[in-house]
Amino acid sequence: MRARQIDVVVIGGGIAGLATTAALMDRGADVLCLERGVPGAGQSAGAARGFRHLHDEPALVALAVEARAGWRAWEERAGERLLGDEGALRLGGDLAPEFARLSAAGVTADEIDGAAIARRLPFLAPVAGPALLDPGAGALHAEVAVRALGGWLGERLVSAEVRGLRARDGAVALDTTDGPIACRCCVVCAGAGSDRLVRSTGLLLGLERRAHLRLTFAIRPAAMSTVASPVLSDRSGAFGPASYGVPEGSGRYAVGLAVGEYPMVAAGAEDVPARADLAVARARLLAYVETALPGLEPVPVGEVLRLTTALARAGDDAFALRRRGAVMVIAGHNLFKFAPRLGDLLAGAALGEEPHPVLVDH
Repeated sequence: MRARQIDVVVIGGGIAGLATTAALMDRGADVLCLERGVPGAGQSAGAARGFRHLHDEPALVALAVEARAGWRAWEERAGERLLGDEGALRLGGDLAPEFARLSAAGVTADEIDGAAIARRLPFLAPVAGPALLDPGAGALHAEVAVRALGGWLGERLVSAEVRGLRARDGAVALDTTDGPIACRCCVVCAGAGSDRLVRSTGLLLGLERRAHLRLTFAIRPAAMSTVASPVLSDRSGAFGPASYGVPEGSGRYAVGLAVGEYPMVAAGAEDVPARADLAVARARLLAYVETALPGLEPVPVGEVLRLTTALARAGDDAFALRRRGAVMVIAGHNLFKFAPRLGDLLAGAALGEEPHPVLVDH
């Protein structure tokens, strides 16, 4: 069978792959996005994500500023709200350098005391403060965003599995369940499946995999507020493990532990194994909610279990673009919040632009 000729093929229909394909389409490229399952059902799964400007690296703070503008542009295009205005609350840590990083990027943040924290998060146990409030942050409507992007891609989003790829002479040959495809450039955004796909090129990603559990709880009536609940990042240690929280619409709040709190999954795994022992992580998460968030009902009303990937020996927010000839792959963790800007940067790299410094693997 003769191979279908395409300029750029994007592998993976999570938020990064969808955003990259949309950006390539906007630039006039002949592009296909191949997804073997349900778009957004892998590492991008879940009803909501937290958007925040605060990161350890100044370059990521700047990228978040650009991404926020991108989310607003996507909202206009979609005609739907994609990023809420709930704000983000940071407990713990050294606030002075965090305020400095935000200020350097033009982000205004507030220092608030215990009384103001209680007004913002009435279901949180009393804390003395101070805390950092980023009013320009909020909850990303993840499922809505994935659906909107899928609609924009239309027939460019193809249900197909890539069984193998070969890169040679500045081109890539793909063996897919939709037939053979040849392309000038292949952008791999396949999360946990990325290292398998690029192994034939000699690229080594060094991904660490963890089974990640996030539970959603109903807010007790007595702890309901007319003020929208902010995204929470708790690094205080006052209530035990580091954790995060994200509002999921009226009366619901999702809570998870920091990435390192979850069990490792075998190298090469592309799905959370049924045997993954999450009993300890679940118990720690439930104990955290009981102690730190007593205004939430104790029994979860929903859960998301997914396989997350992170670059070995790197921070939770670390990601990088790695390239070998005509094949490039984005690898790392916590990409969702950057999606509008990240997709544009990956599209530019696929079309021959010099990679943005934030993508360079240091």
